[in-house]
Amino acid sequence: MARELRCADLMPGCNFVAQGKDDSEVMKKTAEHAKSVHKMAAISMGIEKKARAAIRDAKTIEHIPSREEGPS
Repeated sequence: MARELRCADLMPGCNFVAQGKDDSEVMKKTAEHAKSVHKMAAISMGIEKKARAAIRDAKTIEHIPSREEGPS
């Protein structure tokens, strides 16, 4: 299952969501986002620990049939 981290869990008001096949991929995307958007030159061990703790299974969006498809 895919994994994700919602930046808002660490930085209220930020809508960025990092998704990846595993925690390492999510952390890589999160670090890039933190550097470019939040101007963090480096990720401290404390922030990395909080970020890793905030990673969870990605929510899948259930398919809702369109009117043309009709009910399933």
